[in-house]
Amino acid sequence: MILTVTLNTSLDQTLFVNCLQPGDTNRVSHSEMDAGGKGINLSRVAHSLGASTVALGFAGGPTGEFLRSLLHQDGVQHRLTQTTESTRTNINIENEDGSPPTTLNARGPLVSPREWEEFLQVFQEEVCGAQWVCLCGSIPPGLERTAYLELAKLANGKSILIDTDGEPLVAALTAKPDLIKPNRKEAERLLGRPVSDAATDVVSLREITGGRFAIISLGKEGAVLASDEGVFKGISPSVEAVSSIGSGDSMLGAFLSRVEAGDPPALAFQWGLAAGAATATTDGKQIGHPSVIELLFDRAIVRQVG
Repeated sequence: MILTVTLNTSLDQTLFVNCLQPGDTNRVSHSEMDAGGKGINLSRVAHSLGASTVALGFAGGPTGEFLRSLLHQDGVQHRLTQTTESTRTNINIENEDGSPPTTLNARGPLVSPREWEEFLQVFQEEVCGAQWVCLCGSIPPGLERTAYLELAKLANGKSILIDTDGEPLVAALTAKPDLIKPNRKEAERLLGRPVSDAATDVVSLREITGGRFAIISLGKEGAVLASDEGVFKGISPSVEAVSSIGSGDSMLGAFLSRVEAGDPPALAFQWGLAAGAATATTDGKQIGHPSVIELLFDRAIVRQVG
């Protein structure tokens, strides 16, 4: 079972504009609302591909109830701890001219000590049946920056994915996670230098963690994977991208579901690239459909480079 933890869940509202003009009036052609949070999306993709998964996190207020309803509609098993304050709403502005999106991430609700203790009880109940424990996203107000490290220690003996950034990531690295997946900018912050040779740099990241896998996602350029079986360069299928939101989470959901099923890393990586591309073709309120992922699988290219 894949257990995901998203401490700072959200609803993601995506606004589509022709070309964002800061300081001026922008006309929105259409908008979409979707469940948000790295671990939430990871669970959605893993579930769609047949993996057993449970999504944990916090939810509060009307937005929290809407988040629960969206997960229920998707059939994703979840146990979201109730918070007094409402779940945040993040705003994503997608440019229809193909330029990079603008993301406005809200701070998130304050989590009280009592709510954290309630969450820890749920976590300890669910972690026993997990093969992978995925600790994803930002940390909301009220919790220590070391929250993911604390959870990783409680999950001792399980395979750990850490997908966060900044101080929470640096703290969690001391738990020697089995997988990290920074993007290029996040990888550069970890390495303290520019990513110039991704195939070499992903090996350096894996050496930092001492884990089974390290992935650097490179956007349209694909991704690179370091594993015991070697270093692999992945080229994503060429698709007409509508929204990039959730693509990285989708890649992880497919990759872990196939690793858990026993696929070798290179094959699981190919499924991950296909899932990321499939989600990129959606309109911001969906994730890649399994039929589209299967269609794109043969168009994802993985070659060993080390």
